[in-house]
Amino acid sequence: MAINNHHRQPEILQKSSTEVSEELIAGTSRTSSRFMLFCLVLLGLTVLGVAGFFMRLQDGFSHHTPWAYLAAAFAFILTTSMSAPLVAIAPRLAKAHFGRPVSRIAELWAVAGLLQLLILIPLILSLPDAEGRSTFWFTNLYREGWPPGTPHTWLVLSVVFLVLNGLALLWVAAIPDFAIGRDKCSGLKGSIYRLLSLNWSGSKAEWTRLRNRVGILGTFYFMFLVTVHTFVSFDFAQSLVPGWRDSLFPTWHALSGIQGAVASTLVTAFVLRNFGGMKAYIGLNQFWSLGKLLLALSLLWAYFWWSGFIIFWYGKTETEQNLLQLLMFGSYRPLFLATFGLCFLIPLLSLVWNPIRKSIIGPTVIATGVLIGTFLDRVRVYVASYSVGDVKGAYLEHVPAVLKPELADIFMMVGVIAGSMLLYTLSTRLFPVVNIWETKEGMLLQRVRPLNKVNLRVLAKPY
Repeated sequence: MAINNHHRQPEILQKSSTEVSEELIAGTSRTSSRFMLFCLVLLGLTVLGVAGFFMRLQDGFSHHTPWAYLAAAFAFILTTSMSAPLVAIAPRLAKAHFGRPVSRIAELWAVAGLLQLLILIPLILSLPDAEGRSTFWFTNLYREGWPPGTPHTWLVLSVVFLVLNGLALLWVAAIPDFAIGRDKCSGLKGSIYRLLSLNWSGSKAEWTRLRNRVGILGTFYFMFLVTVHTFVSFDFAQSLVPGWRDSLFPTWHALSGIQGAVASTLVTAFVLRNFGGMKAYIGLNQFWSLGKLLLALSLLWAYFWWSGFIIFWYGKTETEQNLLQLLMFGSYRPLFLATFGLCFLIPLLSLVWNPIRKSIIGPTVIATGVLIGTFLDRVRVYVASYSVGDVKGAYLEHVPAVLKPELADIFMMVGVIAGSMLLYTLSTRLFPVVNIWETKEGMLLQRVRPLNKVNLRVLAKPY
């Protein structure tokens, strides 16, 4: 048992189990004019991205440099949306109550993977092979037996498995909610829920299998996510820059994905709380807890960045100095400084203060800054890497000129972000944005008990 003292009236959901089921299922059918307008705006921006793709298509796939900004957008979605399900996976493993109202919010971002698969096609077609490059796919092994298509084959397979794993996790974790929708909805939607619920009856054996499957899928999702971060950071960044050898970069890339996951969940929870009618379910505890995680991840972000940076700083070779100029202190310095401030300095200097951390608006604003900083960072890393061109060898002999975005690049980046948001928004018409069965389970595992003159929330930890 755990005792939680909030220094004020504890947040307890004042609804019955039936009310929770009816309200959250009804939310999937609620289509206001504001919702429709938001979808239309996102659809328009997505179409703009498609137009930008066809404008860029004139450059073909014989050279990878024209697709630099699309690679940056792909990496940004990987770092934020595709990493967001970790915010649902980790609290479940730790049996943390704060994650119950936001688990579905985080898992729903897995639908952005459908768009990622489409974006991957032009990036793979334009990606140079591993021959003659300093890459994860060592040249001697590449010649002596790596399967044909390396690195293309394994990069595609890793992304495909990640997307399928994320969608499977989202579906399996929602089966009890689909069963509720099956019993409460009629017509086409009721038929869809009936199909997706797999004849769920809620027996003890079914609950045991559900928890096991969610745990297994969550574990594999984490493994695939780290693998994809490693492959993408190597093949779309490091291998394109001669002399860039940094074994910590993939780790830092994956860690920034966890930071981006928390930031994405925080901002999404804020929007759903204030504009999606979820105030009764998403409270201070969620923002406070995620804010603490964001502070810790910001410190880890700086630690791993420094551990990689200091090697190049002390090395002082010509290639290492050129790499620092290319990635941090040259033409992309404004992006690096903005990233450093938004992803580390501002979260550190703000979230150490309890009044900011223990609020709803404070962590949300900081998380918004983290998302902006992450976007700028992906532009810095991937556009700078693509700007090197077809230069091969062991050394970076000169720093290329900055690769400025054209109209097609701006359209594509806007379209990728808007398309991901559109998929998420549309998925809320099928999946309740707050996990019903986890919410109801949480209601059974907590009570308010008076101690002297203070009301305390008593939490039970399920086995």
